[in-house]
Amino acid sequence: MPPRVNKARTSGYRASLDAVRSGASSDPRQLTLAALAVALFWAVEGIDVNQPQIERIAILVTSIVLGWAALRGSPMAAGLTSYLAVLVAISERLRRDILVDGSDVVRATSEALLIVSGGGNPYSRCLQSTVPACSPFVYPPGELAWYALPQWIVGDITRVDSWAGVLIVAALAVAGWRIGFENAALPSMLYAAWGIAGYRAIDGSNDVSASALVAFACVALVFVGGRETRASRIAFVASAVLFGWAVAFKQFAVLILPPVVRYVAISGLSWRRYGLIALATIATFVGPFFIADPGAFVANQLSALTFHQEIWGTNLLHTFAEYGDPAPLVPLFALVEIAGTLGLVALVSLRWRPPTLGASVLAGAGTVMVALLFAKWTTQPYYAYAGGIVACGLALVAHRSSQSIRDSAPRTITRE
Repeated sequence: MPPRVNKARTSGYRASLDAVRSGASSDPRQLTLAALAVALFWAVEGIDVNQPQIERIAILVTSIVLGWAALRGSPMAAGLTSYLAVLVAISERLRRDILVDGSDVVRATSEALLIVSGGGNPYSRCLQSTVPACSPFVYPPGELAWYALPQWIVGDITRVDSWAGVLIVAALAVAGWRIGFENAALPSMLYAAWGIAGYRAIDGSNDVSASALVAFACVALVFVGGRETRASRIAFVASAVLFGWAVAFKQFAVLILPPVVRYVAISGLSWRRYGLIALATIATFVGPFFIADPGAFVANQLSALTFHQEIWGTNLLHTFAEYGDPAPLVPLFALVEIAGTLGLVALVSLRWRPPTLGASVLAGAGTVMVALLFAKWTTQPYYAYAGGIVACGLALVAHRSSQSIRDSAPRTITRE
């Protein structure tokens, strides 16, 4: 006789499995309350007791009020918490003063934009604002395009990354209309209150802005519906263009695009069209500067991998330096960094079926961090770049397209 099956236990297991597959929480209020706790802790820590800042007192009071509303089951609590995160992001970032002697990246970008406005090519010119002078300008032209409008309008780009961090939080809040505010509240609040993201937005680096483009591209993708509508087509094209711009801004995005394209493919959308739009966007940014001086442009881009020769930063090699000279390990780590990273990209792009959009985004961010850990020189802003994308992935981890939901739906087997 076949073994008897405990039907109650089996049905309970299936219900639990369905909840895991759908990304559902046993009580959606948990995520909202956790986000409000983050806001509460951040406000208490950040309020100056000698001169309390009015917006931080407002955040403190609001988090308490919304917490009570969430406990009472208010349907508006999660949405209002997501938008409270935007206020936290603004206060966290704009209360910080610009770091005068920070990174040279934004200064070099400003100088490069002046050269471009005069008809010159920054990739073949000696920039005086880099440290040391005449260092290669390693960022693709998409980076120049991002900062061009603020420099033209305001004449100062030192606050662009602060506002980019705010816009990442705002984008996740907007995504809440599609993914559910209970899914958006906690990731957006975590990123809003993350001090490193605020600090690295005023230190002269460009990593927060670079991650913002990736976040915008992923958020646009959640507004691509199962039906072919004008709004859905616009969101699809906008997502692909933004991803292409992200790659043309900073090379890290090359590692994140393939798993997202893989998700687009298994979602039943046109991955070829998505990839071609992204590649066309990259070519549009890169083409004029490459044609102007191919040798100088390629040399500058390769310098992103070779410019820093010392072992330094938040990576494994620098950690091992505490126990001995890690120089003999450099060739092995370089092999792992390059071959291992490419292997991971191939694996997640060809062999893995990401269950959700957020899973593919998190896989891309994880690949970036593997490369950073095995690199020889890894500065903290690189992790700030990954952090913005991780927050986006967490918010979207439960999002699946209509096609994915149909493909993963349980099939009922009937017997005659």
